[in-house]
Amino acid sequence: MEENASSSVTWGKFEQREEYRRSLFSNVWSQMVPKVFKDVPKYYRPGNIVASLGLWELWVWQFVRTIKLQPQYQVLDVCAGTNDVGVRLLKKEPGISVTAIDRSQEMQEEGQRRAERNGLHIASIIHDVHELPFPDNSFDVITLQAASRHLQLDKVLPEILRVLKPGGFFYHCDMLKPTHPIVEWFYLRFLRISVFTTSLIFGSTEVSRGCSGYFSDAIHHFYTPEELSGVLKLIGFSNITCKKSIWGGMVGFHAAQKTST
Repeated sequence: MEENASSSVTWGKFEQREEYRRSLFSNVWSQMVPKVFKDVPKYYRPGNIVASLGLWELWVWQFVRTIKLQPQYQVLDVCAGTNDVGVRLLKKEPGISVTAIDRSQEMQEEGQRRAERNGLHIASIIHDVHELPFPDNSFDVITLQAASRHLQLDKVLPEILRVLKPGGFFYHCDMLKPTHPIVEWFYLRFLRISVFTTSLIFGSTEVSRGCSGYFSDAIHHFYTPEELSGVLKLIGFSNITCKKSIWGGMVGFHAAQKTST
């Protein structure tokens, strides 16, 4: 189901929400999350599959399917992790060029190994994605998958818009806050159990096991699919669409365009 961007999110509400998220999670983002991503690279994909009861692969496949590509496109994968999206995009359209940016050296090292195993080249940049080290109007397509809950959207989204070429598209996929509160209640409790159980199965570090509560809390204080559409509109994107997955928007697939000048 597709829908137009919501206009119910105002700048004041957006800034207030982002400041509140920072007050809750800034220490987790700066201290704990980097340690988690040192631990999980080798089992990141199978771990997500187990934690989602097998739905992870379906979500990534659905996301890649939404992305429109043409030969010679310059693609930026933000928070690229282990290059799961980049590898799939190159298999979908071998004529594109993919640049991966992520602040985790360990995740990108695993991502580079994965690209090499598939005979593919992905340029890798280790950098804080809140300040993208690229000139204005650099990329035809930008992707962000399964990471925005851990980011300051009032900083990263304007940067994405800046480096996107006029007429280019931004594609986003993440676990979002379900629109219906009853669905959210059951979902967040399931998430706490599944993340903790997965960390035990794969022998995660104590820090990773301790983050099981954070992952559900981050979604509780995040955006519904409709709210995120409104945020993208506030930032300056146009032609915004959102397709919601199962369970009342538990996963959302957004596409948004930078207006041609």
